[in-house]
Amino acid sequence: MTQFSKEIASKGVGKLLLSALMLLCAASCTEVDDSLGTNIVPSGQKFEVKFATLSEGIESYLTYTDSISTGSLDYAYFGKMTDREYGSKVTSSALVQFAYSMRTDTIDYEGYESKFDSLSIVLGMKTVGGDTLKEQTFDIYRVRKMLERDSTYYNGTNIGEYIDSEPMFSCTFRGRPNGATEFDTLRLSVKNQLLAEEFIEQLWGDTTLYSNDTLFLKEFNGLCITPSGESPDDAAIYGMNLQWSVEEGPMSYLILYGHEEPTSTASSQVEDEIMRAFAITNNTSYSYQKAVTAVEYDFSAMEGGAAINYDATREEPLTNPVEKGYVQGFMGVATTLELSEEFVSSLRALRPEGGSILINKATLYVDLEGDDYTLYDIAPERLGTYANYSTLYAVPDYAYLYEENYETEIVYGGYLNRTFGYYTMDLSLYLQSLLGDENDEVTRRITLGMGAYDLLDDAIVRLDMNNENQPVRFEITYTIIGK
Repeated sequence: MTQFSKEIASKGVGKLLLSALMLLCAASCTEVDDSLGTNIVPSGQKFEVKFATLSEGIESYLTYTDSISTGSLDYAYFGKMTDREYGSKVTSSALVQFAYSMRTDTIDYEGYESKFDSLSIVLGMKTVGGDTLKEQTFDIYRVRKMLERDSTYYNGTNIGEYIDSEPMFSCTFRGRPNGATEFDTLRLSVKNQLLAEEFIEQLWGDTTLYSNDTLFLKEFNGLCITPSGESPDDAAIYGMNLQWSVEEGPMSYLILYGHEEPTSTASSQVEDEIMRAFAITNNTSYSYQKAVTAVEYDFSAMEGGAAINYDATREEPLTNPVEKGYVQGFMGVATTLELSEEFVSSLRALRPEGGSILINKATLYVDLEGDDYTLYDIAPERLGTYANYSTLYAVPDYAYLYEENYETEIVYGGYLNRTFGYYTMDLSLYLQSLLGDENDEVTRRITLGMGAYDLLDDAIVRLDMNNENQPVRFEITYTIIGK
């Protein structure tokens, strides 16, 4: 080989070697050395994220409580209505106190005597729900038992313990109230002459009580407005405003009308009409009044009504598991889930031996029955989840007070997904506490009820608790620690 050939050959080999070297470098740059630091991280502190679905061991029950506090509401409710889809009936009565507010006959004119003419209840009123085209008759009873300011009263209050055996007055009402801008008037007519006269003569004549609210309330314990037996079951429920604030709309009063009548030769001209007003409220700073809403449900016509568990305590077993759950507004029926030992064992089985887990997210899915989208319009927009529904004691995830006080939305959710027809609630904190509960301190019953601030809405939804394709379930994302 000539010197020239040797030189060419040597240059070609050099190029090949250079190319090979460059490929080797490029390949080595794509590899990641992930062994750095493994010798200083204990094996028990490595993390692994996993996913699980738990649906076995979740039993569903219908529950109802008549122990919801109704003595500090902004409205007092009265009327009758029938659930438009499933047939349950509700009757609501308002026990209210009233106290002197103002009068126009502040001067006693010589030769004149004031005479009573008529009585009305003038209300700042709103509709809760039902058929407002149905005319209702309301009976007005005198309350004979004091409603104590510092006592707690419930939706199950028995009005019969507080009122006369017969009503003094009655009135009728129909239609939608004027709402937040105008008053509505219930014009009262006499129903029991003796009781009505006793009440009017005492209220109109003994004006010395007007100057002392405490003495006044002891003498006049209040009124009860309740639907009469003549009212149709499928009418409406109304609420009277108890908030002593102009910003909240028209306030509520008991108003007496009268006139001045000459007893001898009149010495002067007096006004033709007298008005005396008595405020119906529960929150003035100068008059310590009370108002209570009493509610009575009839579930006999509701499908599944016979399966309802009434005011069951934590220690009492729930009976009659159901495949169709209900959540109903206006303090109606709710659905309680009971997590069995099978469910808790499956939850704890997610933990590796010798390790622990952190639940990142635990979403409870509850499907609506059927796909009739018109039912979505009467369903609650949001469900709350409670460890005790009667006291509105929520599970940790549903921190509704925090949400209200800080005007922020918590991750709990609870809203109706109208696209897929289900409710979802993030119950991560609850399941984490259940996971570590070794002394049976965490309740295994949680109640799906109305949202804490929507409790009195007219709403109802039927839930499919045993759908083969989409059962009630927890979808859990969790991190294994110390595997």
